[in-house]
This record gives sequence, C-alpha cells and structure tokens, in this order.
Amino acid sequence: MLQQGIVHPLPSGGALRVEGPPGAPGLLLLHGVGGGAWSWRPQRESLARDFRLYTWEARGHGAAGRVADAGLGDYYKDAREGLAASVADLGAPAAVVGHSMGGLLAMALAADEPEQVSGLFLIDPVYANGEDARRHHPPGLGWLLAAVATPLAVSMERDGALSRGLGRWLFSRSFENQLNMERAWLDQRTQVPLEFPRMLREAFEGPEGFDVRDFALEIGCPTYVLEGSSGKRRARFPQLVSTLGARLGERFTYEAIAGGHYLQLDRPEAVTGRLRAFLERYAGVAEAAAGVA
Repeated sequence: MLQQGIVHPLPSGGALRVEGPPGAPGLLLLHGVGGGAWSWRPQRESLARDFRLYTWEARGHGAAGRVADAGLGDYYKDAREGLAASVADLGAPAAVVGHSMGGLLAMALAADEPEQVSGLFLIDPVYANGEDARRHHPPGLGWLLAAVATPLAVSMERDGALSRGLGRWLFSRSFENQLNMERAWLDQRTQVPLEFPRMLREAFEGPEGFDVRDFALEIGCPTYVLEGSSGKRRARFPQLVSTLGARLGERFTYEAIAGGHYLQLDRPEAVTGRLRAFLERYAGVAEAAAGVA
C-alpha cells in the first residue's frame, strides 16, 4: 500500500501524492499544462477526509522530475503510470478527474483502460477528435514557434520579468474571482514547468507519440463535463457533449457554470460539491465513505 503524505515517483518521471484513508473510494486528479498539485488545493482539503486521493503531477511539474522538454505523449505515459499505481493501491478501479489537458488524458485513459476507470469528471477539458488534430498549421512554422518559445521558457525558468508579467496576464484571464486568482497565482509560482517549447510546437503540428482520436466514441463509464462560462465564452465542445450524451444517456451530465478556465479554483465550493455528488451517485461512494468514517 502506498504511504500517505509523501511524493511517490513514477517510473518515467511523473509523481503521485497520496492522501486520505486506506479503503476509501479512490480518486485520481489530473492537472493541466503548467499545473500541479496546487491546481486541486480546495478539493484536496475538502475530499481527503472521505476519499483516497491520488494527485498526479506530470514530469516537469511540481514535485515530479525536472525535464528540459516534454510533450503530450510523455504526459500520457506518466498518467497511465499514475492510474496503474492508484488502482494497484486501491485494489479497485478509480474515478478520474481531469482539468484542461488533464481532461484529455482522462478521456484517453477511460478509452484505453476501461476496466481501471470507474467514472470521469472533466473540467474544461481539451478536446479534439482525430480529424481536428490533423488540421494544424504547416510544419514549417515549427522553427519560428520554437525560436519564440525557447527563450520564453528560459526566461520562465529564471523567473524573468517578461514571462512573469505575461504569465500573470494569461493566468488572470482564467479566473473571474480575483481573490481566488491571487491565491492560486502564489501557489503556481512555487513551480515553473520547463516543457513549453515542445508543447507549443505540438499545438501547431500535432502531438508526437499520442494517438489523438475521438475518445468520446469509446468512453463507457459515467461522465460529467463541467465548463466555466462567462459572457465572453460559449460552449467549446458541442460534439463531445452530443456524442457522450447519445452513448451514455442518463449516465452523462453536462453543465456550464459562471467561472473561468481554472474553474476548480475560481469556484471551488461549486465544483467540489458537484464532484462529491457525482461520485456518490455513480460509485457507491456514500456507503463506502460512511464505512470508513
């Protein structure tokens, strides 16, 4: 059994933090690009009393191994290792929560490892079917993107003024609650991921070592998609919602609530409440948690 309260390194360089009582229902948390354990602070504080939480960090993020560069295929390998370690510790499937890129990885895990994933809770997930992934900019732009991205990544490593100012501006646009944004910004600055050059290239040229396809056509477990919306934003993935709705019926829920991209930090009470209700409804969590208490 994995020891609580310490960081467990994963074979390929990722990391897994374990919190919560042994024997409780399991929950694997997958962050987005540039995220980490800090991305789930409110949920960890609230849910660790009743659940066995596995907070994953990809290589180059948080307490995971430092890297000079990494891409989506690397992160997916780390996520599969995190799921395998969680399921082995639980002796049962785990529910998976994914934010942004972590939402894409969560969908891929549910498609590729259906017996290990009991449910999906997706917060503003990245989503593209295989056809969309092939509509990228010409590879010739990669050198220009790398020329811009590499110095910026070095500046971020050194906490340069340019990257700090740009990073804060981009980060602030992911929140509507400024007090929550300020707290999250302080958490985020405790770690500076170094993988952005390749990730930026992959955004234009397509990912390496990761089979991008329409995962919604393969997901069979209960799924909740939660989107942050405001007057400036509209539903960004209608195909995902319609496909999962048709496949899962009453076991699928889609909801948009006011808030930014970091919805779990911008509206923590609302997100945590919905996550707990989802788990209690579909995973028999209420009875299991009561037995642990």
